Amino acid sequence: MPRRRAIAAVRVSKEREGMTSPETQRYIIEAFAERENIEIVEWIEGIDESGSRRRSAWWARLSYGCERIEEGTADVLLVWRIDRTARNRLKWAVTEDRIETAGGLILSATEPNDQSPAGRFGRGVMVEHAVFIAASIGATWKEQQERRVRHGLTPNGQRHFGYTYSKADGYEVDPVEGPILADMYRSYASGEPAWSIAARYSNPESEPGSDGSHARYARWNTAAILRLMDSGFGAGHILFRGELHPGAHQPVITPDEWVRYQHARESRRRRPRAERSPYLYSGILFCHCGSRMGGRTDHGRPRYACNESAQYAHKRHPDASLAAHVIDDALLIWFDQIRDRLNDAARNAPRRPTLVADPAKDIARRIAAEREKLDNATARFLDNPDLVSPESYRRYRDAAEASIAALNAELTRASAQATIQPLAFVGDLMSRWGDLPVERQREALRLLVDRITVRSPGSSPRVVIDSPHTA
Repeated sequence: MPRRRAIAAVRVSKEREGMTSPETQRYIIEAFAERENIEIVEWIEGIDESGSRRRSAWWARLSYGCERIEEGTADVLLVWRIDRTARNRLKWAVTEDRIETAGGLILSATEPNDQSPAGRFGRGVMVEHAVFIAASIGATWKEQQERRVRHGLTPNGQRHFGYTYSKADGYEVDPVEGPILADMYRSYASGEPAWSIAARYSNPESEPGSDGSHARYARWNTAAILRLMDSGFGAGHILFRGELHPGAHQPVITPDEWVRYQHARESRRRRPRAERSPYLYSGILFCHCGSRMGGRTDHGRPRYACNESAQYAHKRHPDASLAAHVIDDALLIWFDQIRDRLNDAARNAPRRPTLVADPAKDIARRIAAEREKLDNATARFLDNPDLVSPESYRRYRDAAEASIAALNAELTRASAQATIQPLAFVGDLMSRWGDLPVERQREALRLLVDRITVRSPGSSPRVVIDSPHTA
């Protein structure tokens, strides 16, 4: 009988005590191959790779083994045990079909390999048992994760920047990384962009290792910074399945600072182009015709021009632009007018001032009412599907969800403003204004100003600043 050629497969989910190591699996497979006169021409290995998750990298390796058999390079796929590779019913069925269609076989080094109908039925039972075991392990692990999160613990005890971890003490604020994480939140909330924070905390002298990757936390980018802060871990939260849960660990920032970060994050999502603009008043400056005004440079000097007048010939009108310094002067005068009142209010305010009229409560009530209306409409549609067409219901649902999302954004903004004492930082804002970067100036304006309108020439004042602090 000619010697058969085999692709040998070894897989372990995670190296741990009590597991059958890759070395042991390899030894058993080699011994079986020697007894059965099989030549192992290639090995495929999956170390720390799941055999049940659909997106596991293991399936690509197994597919490669199938391709080798389809090409005629090998005749057999040789495994230690069937349940090492057959923990996903669909993936295994595809693998088995590809190999058998190519005229190959799947052999186990530790189990019967009877190819009769009874033997194939027995192998099918083993596959179902492997799927059952994988599903049971997954369900148990899911329950364990949910229990940990309910107790304020992370689902897996993984490393988090800003903290040290031990099984005995749990998460504790790292004396070096903790202050850095807190500064990331505060810097972003005060107007510094994420790319600037990433550049500031990256080590330019970091050299990649032999595998081509840098040491952990040696290099940052915008996505990594935002992902780190959005997780809310530094604010005392646990992010689990897309939702934030209260954590048992110590936060590095206050609840007020967390709300201000969320407000800054949401406002930049809604106005990403204005966030990157080098012009201070982008997004809040309006022409007397009602159109927004955009920044531009005229002979090296910044100006703002009416967008519609500049873009559409039929909407052009006179006095459609204004030099930036005119708006700057008006803003500084306005600062001077409100400074004493705001600073007096800040000195007399409690640590967390209670608003006489809290807009956040009203917005929260509106959100609850919208959700109740949507729930009632959904219940009526499900109970009487013939009364309303699915298309009409979907339109109503989409509009209601959009309204709720807009109210949630408004609630975040109102909550952020409520956490800030009446702008105690305004005391020296005028003296520092010219030294602040545009990003920080813009973030301060967002807390102070709702809208700036440039009126037509001859109007007094020419520049009108609308603000809740001067209402």
